[in-house]
Amino acid sequence: MVFRTKTGGEYGLDAYFFLNVEKVERRATLIRKAEDLKLISKKPSTALLSGEDVEEYLLGLFSKLYELSGERMKERTSHIRRWNLLRLIGIPSGHQRHVEKEEELARENREALLALAILRKVLGIKKPEDIEKAGGIEFEGGYGIFELEIEGGNVNDPVYRELFKVDPIAGMALSWLRIKGEKG
Repeated sequence: MVFRTKTGGEYGLDAYFFLNVEKVERRATLIRKAEDLKLISKKPSTALLSGEDVEEYLLGLFSKLYELSGERMKERTSHIRRWNLLRLIGIPSGHQRHVEKEEELARENREALLALAILRKVLGIKKPEDIEKAGGIEFEGGYGIFELEIEGGNVNDPVYRELFKVDPIAGMALSWLRIKGEKG
């Protein structure tokens, strides 16, 4: 679906995969400039999100990501603090286990911050208190189609390629879409 924000940008949102990803922070990666889309007037049968709900959904997603990025950072610093305390007083606690946990928390934190940065750019707001200023997401009834080429297990678009690699629910949704496409 195609929408316009108060920043003047026209963006497209994948109304099918947007709701078919495991983690909320991966949804923001499915927003792209509308110029990459082939515009159509009729709502595709696979679209799970309606145009009237796009503003509410994007602002809700922004609030959730803002909260989530702070929680991830708190969890990460808390883990480092506990680990450093144990190390300082000489209690062995499994160095490799803590390194792996830190890498996992860092990756999750980066994902949340990237998603938040994407929505900040699209919506033109910095924090949840600015949501009133963000009003003005216009859905003009337009939809767009983004064509993916899939050969074997490879997808031509790097965003979707990575998404299908790391997100099992998106992979299952792609399989379902392929089966539906072959049937009708």
